[in-house]
Amino acid sequence: MKNTDKLFELTKAEAVLVISEKNRMYFTGFASTFGYLVMMPGNRNIFLTDPRYYEMAQILAKEGVEVVQLVSGKSISDTLNEIFRQYEIKIVGYEDTELTVQQFNTLKRELSGIKLIPAGDDICLVRSFKTETEIEYIKKAQSITDVAFGEILKILKPGVTERDVQVELEYQMAKNGAEGLGFDTIIASGINSSKPHAHPTDKVIELGDPVTMDFGARYHGYCSDMTRTVFVGQPDEELHKIYNVVLLAQKMGINNAYCGMKGRELDSFCREVIKSNGYEKYFVHGTGHSLGIDIHETPSASMRSTDILQAKQFITCEPGIYIPGVGGVRIEDLLLIEEDGITDLTTSDKNIIIL
Repeated sequence: MKNTDKLFELTKAEAVLVISEKNRMYFTGFASTFGYLVMMPGNRNIFLTDPRYYEMAQILAKEGVEVVQLVSGKSISDTLNEIFRQYEIKIVGYEDTELTVQQFNTLKRELSGIKLIPAGDDICLVRSFKTETEIEYIKKAQSITDVAFGEILKILKPGVTERDVQVELEYQMAKNGAEGLGFDTIIASGINSSKPHAHPTDKVIELGDPVTMDFGARYHGYCSDMTRTVFVGQPDEELHKIYNVVLLAQKMGINNAYCGMKGRELDSFCREVIKSNGYEKYFVHGTGHSLGIDIHETPSASMRSTDILQAKQFITCEPGIYIPGVGGVRIEDLLLIEEDGITDLTTSDKNIIIL
């Protein structure tokens, strides 16, 4: 179990109830599709699950977590009420950022005498600061992603489809240690590259096409994220210029990033380069986001972001230009924020690649 002292300092709750799969995974390190985690101050934790996971969940018992098997015919709410009465708990934090309206209404209706207070943002903030173990998992995921990029360059050529590229990238990540995908792979070639989150299609890659690849591995539950745009054959003059502008914008952002800056400051370093070159209206998203168990986590870097980039957090730097009917370019690196500087974890070449 992760230390929850900071969470209780933020929430002021007497207990926090975690239902979502990802937050259960975060706090316990135990992956399951079902379970309820009751966390209390002083590292008192109870994990409720059913017979499918009860035996496997005994690994948590070795860490001091009480593992309870839910009884058939007895409601989860009845079990939770018994726990809250036993520990004299009246104020419970809940995941307002994760629960459906139906789940919340059920808790509100069935938890007797309990005041529910939102704790979702506090959980997100706690999750944004990574432990050394989490940092190592993310570094490993990123290294897998970089290796896969090197391999994909060997097969990119006219006649290959976007789906071919997707399948090969995902195979290479799995072959090199990925336990899954960080998110759905984005492959966009030719005029499709003007769509920032295009889905791979059967479109055949043609001579002169840009090919934008946004992909990431998952390792021990943690994501990586990178984007590279390469050209299969000589690009036209406009796309060549766009690439150079995006590259300059990204370098400007990374070179000026520092611990303690606001997310919107990082965004402005990239956006001003793109604006000064006449492409402002074609940069249609924020500059970056953090990641971890989720591919999008706090903090973010956008025009409106007031998030402070702090040590032990991550941020991507991914400016892009997208012109409908022409094409687009995005370049993305993953940055680790440290007190004394920024470490770029993405090692793949970002200078223009023409295959």
